[in-house]
Amino acid sequence: MKKFIFYLTFYAVFTTVQFFVGQRINIFSVFPNFILIGVVYTAMMRGKMEAQVLGFFFGLTWDVFAADVFGSRTVMFTIIGYFIGSLKKSFDIDQVFTQIFVIFSASLVYWAGFNLISYSFAVNSGSLSLFAVSL
Repeated sequence: MKKFIFYLTFYAVFTTVQFFVGQRINIFSVFPNFILIGVVYTAMMRGKMEAQVLGFFFGLTWDVFAADVFGSRTVMFTIIGYFIGSLKKSFDIDQVFTQIFVIFSASLVYWAGFNLISYSFAVNSGSLSLFAVSL
């Protein structure tokens, strides 16, 4: 029960910070992805199962409120949680450089995957989409 309450609180705090505080902390319209940081932290500390489940729920929550391809963030957060959780024994998580490198790498993978999914499935007028059906 303690674990459930911890994850529920963790989820509520990171979701609130991402959607309400994160938007206000921007530099040239770039704001931090606190949810990604939470998923990476969970993967490095708790393992892949907790990270991918938490990543799934974080992504699903964000996708419900987003106006782009549904499921793209869910897939990316789940994949990142799984892979970093799988590699957690390879990291020296006490080193600051390792933490920065993992967060930076996860950010690159997230944005590359998110943009690939958005490009592949979005239907925009006049743009090329790989899986769009024109009527």
